[in-house]
Amino acid sequence: TLIKMVEAGQINLELHPMSFLDGLSTDHYSTRVSSAIAYIASYDNDPKHLLKFINSIFSEKFQPEEGEGYKPVSNKELIKLAEKSGIPNKVASKAFNRQYLKWQLLVNKYTPDRKELWNISGSNKGSMTTPTVTINDKLLDMNAINEKKMKVLDALLHCIGLDKKQVGVAGKMPKVSDTSSPIAL
Repeated sequence: TLIKMVEAGQINLELHPMSFLDGLSTDHYSTRVSSAIAYIASYDNDPKHLLKFINSIFSEKFQPEEGEGYKPVSNKELIKLAEKSGIPNKVASKAFNRQYLKWQLLVNKYTPDRKELWNISGSNKGSMTTPTVTINDKLLDMNAINEKKMKVLDALLHCIGLDKKQVGVAGKMPKVSDTSSPIAL
């Protein structure tokens, strides 16, 4: 859905991968995938490939369970998924070598300290959680979304004033401009 919205010019999407969930896997999955995202963004000139890859790694069919139910995912499997997403083999085959490890460590260290990304309500108030979604630099309140039993995508669409039927339709723009505040939940 986000890919369709980007392609239709309905949103500008910024992604900031983090790799702090390695403790919930046995093979540093979080670090390998986060590093691969940075590598692919640097070496594949078609951003649609990266968006398709990210969509694939987070799909229910692929994303591994965290914790005790975790099943290891090989680099070979990840490379195959990257290539299915359109990423050239010369990029995909090098993407999982952890070239961006130093960068990831800095991102993991400093991003949680950015107060503008801290939850504004609920049990996680004053700390950062994922996903973190902002609209025009305003944080989408994940606690409010959970209290209303909404899906994050539904909340995002509501806050930008876009109906599900309008997603990906050229010329159907959000009611929220690129400088206005999001619509309240």
